[in-house]
Amino acid sequence: MKAKFLNFLKKTWTFLKNAGSFLKEKTQLTFEFVSTWWQGIVVFLLAVIFLYYPLGALLINNVDRNINYQFTTMDNPKQSKTIETMAHLIDREVNEKFWTPNLPFFFPSYFLDNMPNFQLGMFDALKNVSESFSKNFDTSSEMNEISELLAYPGTIWMFSPENKLKPVSSANSKYREARKKLLHFNNLLAGGEETLYRRPTDFAHILNKARLGLAKSVRDLEGYITEESNAWYNRKSDNLFYYNQGKAYGYYLLLNALGQDYKDIIIASNQYDNWTKMIKALENASQIDPLIVRNGKLSSSFAPNHLTYLSFYMLKAEDIMQTTIRKVRMGQ
Repeated sequence: MKAKFLNFLKKTWTFLKNAGSFLKEKTQLTFEFVSTWWQGIVVFLLAVIFLYYPLGALLINNVDRNINYQFTTMDNPKQSKTIETMAHLIDREVNEKFWTPNLPFFFPSYFLDNMPNFQLGMFDALKNVSESFSKNFDTSSEMNEISELLAYPGTIWMFSPENKLKPVSSANSKYREARKKLLHFNNLLAGGEETLYRRPTDFAHILNKARLGLAKSVRDLEGYITEESNAWYNRKSDNLFYYNQGKAYGYYLLLNALGQDYKDIIIASNQYDNWTKMIKALENASQIDPLIVRNGKLSSSFAPNHLTYLSFYMLKAEDIMQTTIRKVRMGQ
């Protein structure tokens, strides 16, 4: 009996010893798995932070200030180069590139601010010019629809800003629809089904709408310069700069095209020199390209104020527009 009991204790001890080794081994393996798993997550997060977002944003970022747009050859003089330019800008910014103002956080461009603001400013100019067309001409409802589509907020991606659970149309889809209608409208002009009136009153109306858009930009820039130029650093300066530069660039291309649509009126009112000076001022505004946008104190000898440079050229263009509008109206 005693021998059996001692044998039982021996087997029990062997079992417990083996069980302890087993549990220790499994515990160690579990710890190593969890440790490796967390290391993997850390590596993944670091890759996202230091590779996906910065490199992705760098690849997407493209503030396109190209001023060498070539108009397509139009066989029919009834068509509008201004409408062609609007369609081109939509195609370039929405189809050929990323439309960045509405992209959500999982896109690397989410942390960009210069390109989104530049695009929004450009489309503000598009909206204003389309509105002046739709309200001034005896057209079908198509130009009115185009104007409404271009007025759609550029920051909407998939959900309503008021209700994050309610799906809505994206800005991209609205702008693509506007482009299709612009191309269709130009075809209607070619066929004589619609008419682009080339009277001094029509030209003055479109130009005045653009002038008011520039005047607002100048007021916004000068107000911000007055209030914030003494600050050592602020994050809004570059947003304001690129938004209004995008607007200046949009007007540069659109008014360049408008000058071809209404060149006879410009020459008849003896405003060709003024027109070229105005276009050049908008070109200069659109080509300011600082490495870092500064809103330096105006009396500073070292800190630049890029908002002032932009405001100067936009104000110059607006002033020339005012003169041109007055001369065109006087000569009608």
